[in-house]
Amino acid sequence: MTPRIGWRELAGVLGLVALLAALALTSLPRAREAARRGSCQNNLKQLGLVFKMYANEAKGERFPPLSRIPNNWTFDVHALYPEYLSDPAALTCPDNPAGRQDDFTLRNNFTHPGAQPGTFHPDCATGRDYTYTGYVLFSDEQAIALYRESFRMPWARFRDVDHTLAVPVWPSKVKPPRGMPPKPILWDRVPLHDHEFAHRPLGGNVLHLDGHVEFVAYHRYNASHNFPMTRIAGLTFGSAIPNRTSDCR
Repeated sequence: MTPRIGWRELAGVLGLVALLAALALTSLPRAREAARRGSCQNNLKQLGLVFKMYANEAKGERFPPLSRIPNNWTFDVHALYPEYLSDPAALTCPDNPAGRQDDFTLRNNFTHPGAQPGTFHPDCATGRDYTYTGYVLFSDEQAIALYRESFRMPWARFRDVDHTLAVPVWPSKVKPPRGMPPKPILWDRVPLHDHEFAHRPLGGNVLHLDGHVEFVAYHRYNASHNFPMTRIAGLTFGSAIPNRTSDCR
């Protein structure tokens, strides 16, 4: 005969099941966040390959210029699409809070109101998700100098010329990281407010010049050499509002 299961054994089994269910529910949000973060990282890796292909054929082997839209800190999508960049979805981070707030879709961010649904218009793409300056910056002081320079001349000229910048203050008392400093070229936009970050814990994915992508933690008191995950990055490039034409959604 099969022995009966006592109430104590049954309670133990139910408790174990409840514990496993609780652990599963706790780990589910983390798994979803890891998947979303991985999607943004993959986008940056793909864009890194796009930049490399473009540079291989560009004069001087340079990366793409800044956007044609004034105050739009991202690359000129016209220069990449569709020859190098075939999938516009790489321009968006799926977990960006701005997208959740305004029911964002790729279509209504990059099209004209009168355009055929699903048609992509490079002149409407903005740096809402990713930031690009056209330069290799690795400190807050360099970022401030470049940002100030952008106000000294019309955007059309600013984006097309090389700039020799006088960095106002160099953090000589700040101990730099060991070895060569990082060389970020594209990163998740750093917003002004914590609730606007795309990821938890706070931080963003950063594409470096050598092609690797890493997640860098953010804190408003991060030192200068933690750029671009610093408060200055949010106050400069992250706070910029692109001057898109009225026919962009």
